[in-house]
Amino acid sequence: MHNEIVFMFSGQGSQYNKMGLELFGKQPVFRQSMERLDRIFHKLTGKSVIEELYLNTQSKGDSFGNIFYSHPAIFMVQYALAETLEAEGITPRYTLGVSLGEYVALAVAKVLTSEQVLELIMKQVSLLHETCNQGAMIAVLDHVQFYHGNAELNTRSELIAVNFDQHFTIACPSGHTGGIQQFIRAHGVASLKLPVNYAFHSAFIDELEKPYRTYMQKLEYKTPSPGLTLVSAMTGGSVQQVDESFLWDVVRKPMNFRGALENLMSGGPRLLLDLSPSGTLENFSKYILGKPAAQQARSVLTPMGSELKKLNELVNVTLGGLRRGERIVQDHDR
Repeated sequence: MHNEIVFMFSGQGSQYNKMGLELFGKQPVFRQSMERLDRIFHKLTGKSVIEELYLNTQSKGDSFGNIFYSHPAIFMVQYALAETLEAEGITPRYTLGVSLGEYVALAVAKVLTSEQVLELIMKQVSLLHETCNQGAMIAVLDHVQFYHGNAELNTRSELIAVNFDQHFTIACPSGHTGGIQQFIRAHGVASLKLPVNYAFHSAFIDELEKPYRTYMQKLEYKTPSPGLTLVSAMTGGSVQQVDESFLWDVVRKPMNFRGALENLMSGGPRLLLDLSPSGTLENFSKYILGKPAAQQARSVLTPMGSELKKLNELVNVTLGGLRRGERIVQDHDR
């Protein structure tokens, strides 16, 4: 078994309709965790993430963009998967969060409870609606020089992440989205508007700062669990102490997953377990690290399915084979 396991958690843009559905239907720990978190969400809002995410008529993989549900769902799915792995004896030595994924990392590290994190997430959603105009986040598949060399981009948007050599992300007000996408297309460059309607990690959400920090000052932040190190894609390194300033910077400052990953891997071999809904961080890791280090990155969830199979494979790889006579899945179809 690897001693240096990393749990990686993603943020907005990685979600989709019915993410985690197969595990919810057939993996008891995952389902119980989702149901427990959904009860907390219901207590806060009177609504159900499970109903909105799983009990709808849309297809798996369709857009799931309403931030009232997508923000908590991104947290819930990743946290439930973390609890599923931990129930199998797979525990992280490091957690690496990106954007909203840093909130998942805080709960896994027991800096805050899962209930506190859900409350924090829903407070953010409420205050965003009250204080900020809508915006957009756009992933661009080109070298970052394309951004720096074109005023049409760098005067109308902000660079919020350089994910790897041919992939960066920008944020802009909603009124500029169409024009920016048209400009990108005209230059023969591929791009994707992420399914989120706020320009996180940019000045376009600055009105959120005062009320959100005021709320976060009331929370009591614990130190990470013994033996677990928090690694932040905002700082690009490890985090010793969490407070409201750190959490605001997670929302407002650019993301630096590449720097955080490279710093982490410089300390020696790590097994990178991507717990995100879409395997985004596994893919980023492979582009950033190249071979052979990229072979140490694995994920479970994708819009393409096969979640139970991938979970079994991950447990096999991580534990060196399933323990005799034990199963991680109760397959009711048999």
